[in-house]
Amino acid sequence: MNKFELDDIVLIGRTFEEYYKMFELEEMSKDDKILDAASGVSSFCAEASLKGYDVTASDRIYGVSSSEIEKKCAKDLEIVLEKLPDVKDSYKWDYFKDIVALEKNRKSAYMDFIADYKEKGNSAYIDVEFPETPFEDNQFTVSLVSHFLFLYDEHLDYEFHKKTISEIMRITSDEIRIFSVVNLRYKKSLFVDKLMKDPEFANYEMEIKKVDYEFLKNGNEMLKIQIK
Repeated sequence: MNKFELDDIVLIGRTFEEYYKMFELEEMSKDDKILDAASGVSSFCAEASLKGYDVTASDRIYGVSSSEIEKKCAKDLEIVLEKLPDVKDSYKWDYFKDIVALEKNRKSAYMDFIADYKEKGNSAYIDVEFPETPFEDNQFTVSLVSHFLFLYDEHLDYEFHKKTISEIMRITSDEIRIFSVVNLRYKKSLFVDKLMKDPEFANYEMEIKKVDYEFLKNGNEMLKIQIK
């Protein structure tokens, strides 16, 4: 099986509908304060806010202008789409019927993000360089991490994962949800079990849960971490 080769973390946006499935958002209340950690150019914050959710997005790119972000989005999507045919069999084409549908979805997500980012700026989109954040203790009820931790385990070592999760635990009062637990080699990241067995996290309840979303084959599980 071919490996999806990427030299760096790419800006690929995902939609509210994808988040809803990935993170089982039907379990959440609109009273929750939600952090979208390392949210990139996903349209979740923009769409969720319109639906009445209280969402803050956070990413290191939010110190950059919208025009610069848009250029990188277009380039990163082009890179991913060029590589995708070689590894197409590693994906399930149910949610997206083909590569054309995927491209349309990804463009829509980042364009919706760009429009919202231009309008709201740093009132909703906070410039954060994980593992450090400017947030207060227990500022958020629930934190969501999409396609960042575990996926890039070749680029981000275990110590980075551990520090980032520890920091998100500090700023989250109830629960952290991380999707998914596979890496770019289409396998469950070794960091998942290591994290769950780490004695420093022994007081937290962690579980792997299957969800109703699978694009990358076997990538249909999220890690839930109970804080309280």
